[in-house]
Amino acid sequence: MTVNKIRIICSLLLCIVSMLSFAKEREVIDFNRGWQFCLTANTQEPVPAPGETWRPIDLPYDFQLNLPWEKGANRARAFKKQAAAWFRKTFTAEQSWKGRRVMLDFEGLMYYGDVYLNGRHIGGTEYGYCGFDCDISGLLDYGRENVVTVYTNTGTDGGSRWYTGGGINRDVRLILTDTVALARHGIYVTAAPKQGDSGVWQVAVQAEYAGSTLSKGRLETEARILDAAGNVVAGSGRFACPAASRLELVEVKLPLIDVANPNMWSCETPYLYNVEVTTYCDGIARDRQTERFGFRTIEYGADFGFRLNGRKVFLQGIANHVDFGGVGVAAYRTAIARQLRQLKAFGFNAVRCSHNPYPECFYDLCDEMGILVVDEFVDKWSTDGNCWGGRTDFLSCWVPLMQEWIKRDRNHPCVIMWSLGNEMQHRENASGYMTGDWGVTMFRMMDVLLKRYDATRPSTAAMYPARANGIRRADKGFREKENILPPELSRITEIASYNYEYADYPRYKECDPDLIIFQSEASVNDLVTPFLRMDRKSTVGLCYWGAIEYWGESDGWPKKGWNYSFFDHTLKPYPRAYLLRSCFKEDEPQVHIGVLDGEQKSIIWNDILSGRAEMSHFYWKPAAGDSITLEVSTNCDEVELLQNGRSLGVKRNNRSNDKVANKLLWRAISWQPGRVTAVARNNGREVARHELRSPGKAVRLKMTVEDNPMPGGRPADLIYVRLQAVDSKGLPVDNYEGEVKVEVGENAALLALDNGDHFTDRRLDMPSTTLYRGGALVILRPKSAGGTVTLKASCTGMKPVVKKVNI
Repeated sequence: MTVNKIRIICSLLLCIVSMLSFAKEREVIDFNRGWQFCLTANTQEPVPAPGETWRPIDLPYDFQLNLPWEKGANRARAFKKQAAAWFRKTFTAEQSWKGRRVMLDFEGLMYYGDVYLNGRHIGGTEYGYCGFDCDISGLLDYGRENVVTVYTNTGTDGGSRWYTGGGINRDVRLILTDTVALARHGIYVTAAPKQGDSGVWQVAVQAEYAGSTLSKGRLETEARILDAAGNVVAGSGRFACPAASRLELVEVKLPLIDVANPNMWSCETPYLYNVEVTTYCDGIARDRQTERFGFRTIEYGADFGFRLNGRKVFLQGIANHVDFGGVGVAAYRTAIARQLRQLKAFGFNAVRCSHNPYPECFYDLCDEMGILVVDEFVDKWSTDGNCWGGRTDFLSCWVPLMQEWIKRDRNHPCVIMWSLGNEMQHRENASGYMTGDWGVTMFRMMDVLLKRYDATRPSTAAMYPARANGIRRADKGFREKENILPPELSRITEIASYNYEYADYPRYKECDPDLIIFQSEASVNDLVTPFLRMDRKSTVGLCYWGAIEYWGESDGWPKKGWNYSFFDHTLKPYPRAYLLRSCFKEDEPQVHIGVLDGEQKSIIWNDILSGRAEMSHFYWKPAAGDSITLEVSTNCDEVELLQNGRSLGVKRNNRSNDKVANKLLWRAISWQPGRVTAVARNNGREVARHELRSPGKAVRLKMTVEDNPMPGGRPADLIYVRLQAVDSKGLPVDNYEGEVKVEVGENAALLALDNGDHFTDRRLDMPSTTLYRGGALVILRPKSAGGTVTLKASCTGMKPVVKKVNI
């Protein structure tokens, strides 16, 4: 019998014994339901603003999205005024909680805020993208009602460059443990191949305790590794903790655990294990906590870019602000999973978290779905309050915020890179301490702290599209070769992350051959050219900026946000999303027709050309013979276009020209009612086809419940229902713009009726709107799991449609 098997048997026997004498198990209580909310002008007391009242609400909730759109408000903040709000919740502290540690855990709130219990201040944050907790064990009135009140504030207009939302927009929990328990984010687990032993991996587990916990008795810690089915595959045995420490937090490193031939985590097969850590005090089990992790290797090099498990992977990513369309920044698991599923369907394999930590469940879902993550801390390292929304300055609070961020996310196998900031190196007041070196010293200071808590991933910071010495596009000599030098900061980061400027990467490599290049932002305006022009064999990858529409960063009223995108904010793909898909999924033969409705609209944004052509899937004109232009995306050799069976010609795919590769144009076609068909061929053989059909008059409303299965079989926390005007044959009629109204049964709440129009003036939480491009999206929140809810939709000139929706 091997030593490892003996360890496992002993571990199981000890577990059985300990279960007989286990203190109360750790409890995590969902604290999201049953709150009240009011807008306020009072920062000290929970008093509604004039004309406001307390309203019942469940969390998460983004109150700012449901404020009126105002033309005079800041366009960067989605034409929503900055505001403050109070939240409160009354609950009974059970007598059985006495003698236990009771933690009130906030995953986040926007933008800053304070927490009170029974009128006493107990905690708060200056940067609501990072979480915090409050120990309320000694402050509760046990057996009686207690009141938690929370003040939230969206900050000033200049505190952010984009729409942040407002309120308690992430989960709140009560966590009950024994008084002998792990600290916050108290498990750190890494795995690496064992040297000289093929197929065997070593798992390093670290447990963290408050220093005061060590004096409560003889502490021991044990770790067990469980596979996805819950089977124990290895264990550490019990390991004695130090008897005492003067440190506030103590890290206990357990003996390395051998695991033979583990299942690997990858984008295709994201297999996850659990590490279960049990804490014993004087032989009695007092706390048990589980963390997920995966077995995988990551490598970076100047000649190959990035490898996952020894295989070259090119990041095909998105860089977006936290934004979930109709629910704003409220962190619903279904909303996030739905985004990730759509991205993966179009060939995306990575997300850059721009420019802040995302909700915790985002990382869980990326772990489960096999999506790679570039995890970002903050936007600028602001010294003057610009682009920083907290009440205290960034330089005085970044250390604990970074500790919280790294400890929270470091066990996720999906996280493959840390990014410490964005576009700060071109001006001193955005690059930290005034050291005169374009952020180099600040980065090095931050990187030392980062590596203290995780040294298994490389670090980076995304560069503004400027040269060394802060030379920007508007400066004289920007295009002169002697000035095309990589920014100073990018030459000392482990990964050189550049926003845009892909044409200069070869010159940057001439200057510094050791650069490991990542295009941290690419412009949708350039379509697939950034992807095709990069040396994908030697670079890490790219992330398209704003590939999904988001609120804020509008270039002018009445547009409410960024829409130079591949998907609208309800996740409908624009036709050119299929052009990108034809490159991202190059092994899958594909063809797709889009209707070019207008010329390319472009703007200069942050020194970069951004824009999008107006395109649709609506094959219709007012009269036969009207001119129409069709754009066909394909990764095949050639495409023949047929109109009602008549050939309009065959065009070859010019793959050698990255400006027109995979894109074919048929201009000034005489439109005829019926159908248009694109037939794609490789080597003369048909391999794909796509068809558009012209609709008739809109006669009814079609209601379709989206299928959004959740990883792990969890119940969905949101239900999405599409409404679409169709003709007598069921074809979408995208130019129908009737008024639609919905009525929702008592088992669910209407969160949003979102028609997908980024120019809307309608509030999304209202039960009526106009159809846009013939459709609208209903977002429901079930009041409990199971059962059905009745949804009724009525539209001008049409018979109402009613459906029982499973929840």
